[in-house]
Amino acid sequence: MSKFYGIGVGVGDPEMITLKAINILKKLDILILPNAGRDIESTAYKIVREYLKSDIKFVDMEISMNPNIEKRKEERIKNSKIIEEYLEKNLDVGFITIGDPMTYSTYVYLLENINEKYQVETIPGISSFVDISSRINIPLVVGDETLKVISLSRKCTSKHIAEEIQSSDNIVVMKVSLRFDELKEALKITGNEKNIALVCESGKAEQKIYFDLENLTKEDIPYFSTLILKKGGIEKWKKFIS
Repeated sequence: MSKFYGIGVGVGDPEMITLKAINILKKLDILILPNAGRDIESTAYKIVREYLKSDIKFVDMEISMNPNIEKRKEERIKNSKIIEEYLEKNLDVGFITIGDPMTYSTYVYLLENINEKYQVETIPGISSFVDISSRINIPLVVGDETLKVISLSRKCTSKHIAEEIQSSDNIVVMKVSLRFDELKEALKITGNEKNIALVCESGKAEQKIYFDLENLTKEDIPYFSTLILKKGGIEKWKKFIS
């Protein structure tokens, strides 16, 4: 019986894809390439292309960013119907996503609308903040510390971000570029300007690491950027960063 697979491929480093993901990719009949107007599709495809069957069919799927929520929901249902049509033909369908499919991924909108009669399997991938923490040897949590993962949106204010920061020992901030100026202000409000590590384009040749945001502007920050904040300080953990 056919199955729909959501496949996490890691954050950009081709070596960070799992064996489980590779084995699934090798048997797919259809591969959905998400297109959300960013570099997501090309980055994910570059990671998986060597594992695909020669006769696989590619489906470029527009992921709606329509500001009208109802229109966006309609378009998500339409995309799910496209996948169901292939499943009805007894074809295995895969949707690749940067990072993990269950962490701020457009995959979940398809999953939400796929009919329950179809088989679905989700293959976890390494999330950006997990990759970054290990890549720069700074732990996310230690002992009894708490951890919160937040994603910035166009509605975030510096006050809102500051409130999020104040409620946990460690904060992971995703989609940093959407409200970078507000994030900088929130760090000042909470006195955490020196307790951060910002990694842009993790795992790629153009990767950059910042410990001070003072001289950076929103234009300096690419979409694939994640910030780790440790209220206990990060200075002692920098010793293994080259």
